[in-house]
Amino acid sequence: MARTPGVRSRTTRVATWVTLVLVAGLGTEIGLAVTQAPTVRAPGPDQLLQEALRAGAAAPGFHYRAVWSADGFSQIVVGDARPSSGTESVSVGDDRFTVVSTGQVEYFQGDAAALRDQLGLSATKASATAGKWLSLRQSDGPYPSVGDGVTTSAALAQVLIAPFATSPIGRTRGVLVSRIEGRIPHGRSVTGSARLDLMSRSKLPSAYAAHGSDDGQPWSSTISFSGWGDNSAIMAPAGAIPFSSLPGSASASRSAPLM
Repeated sequence: MARTPGVRSRTTRVATWVTLVLVAGLGTEIGLAVTQAPTVRAPGPDQLLQEALRAGAAAPGFHYRAVWSADGFSQIVVGDARPSSGTESVSVGDDRFTVVSTGQVEYFQGDAAALRDQLGLSATKASATAGKWLSLRQSDGPYPSVGDGVTTSAALAQVLIAPFATSPIGRTRGVLVSRIEGRIPHGRSVTGSARLDLMSRSKLPSAYAAHGSDDGQPWSSTISFSGWGDNSAIMAPAGAIPFSSLPGSASASRSAPLM
């Protein structure tokens, strides 16, 4: 039987009204759910920094390149850090040398200038030993400082920042990155600002940069981090000469600290 236009029209209006009521009700429930959901606050600058340092300390290993400059003087360090071992290749002033630490023994290879300045060898002995690997044990004078900067904790200790702000900065090589900004936590003579970029998901550091003044002299520092998770073994160099076997070396001490 055919329906009259009036009936069809009323049916349509009723159906539309019911649909609107259902949609409105669902919208109210969704709105209440959103309103009542707990607010998740982003971590503050101090918390984010601690998370980054903890994430870095927990990593099996990483690669880094650090550059420090001041008053025309520069130091470049390229290394691989592990929790209790590591390697560094260092260029500081006229010195060029490499350090390998296995956790029990420190190994040192350098040019004559590095052997004089870093290990305290005489000019004659430094020239004769240049380019050769030396092994140092705890009883050797320079031992405490030779491998001082190669482990994970030592490398991360170079990240000096008292944070006061955080911000997202987009993607770097396809990885979402956030930034911590802050100042250099030193005294009155050393001042400056710093920033630490983190991979947002893992909180692992990707880059650090700082600059400032030390008693009126400008300085700057940068560190790039990569290779997070690398746990390849740090191998001891073969054929190293015991430091204690060098004449007059038992009480030698290094005059310049490593980074």
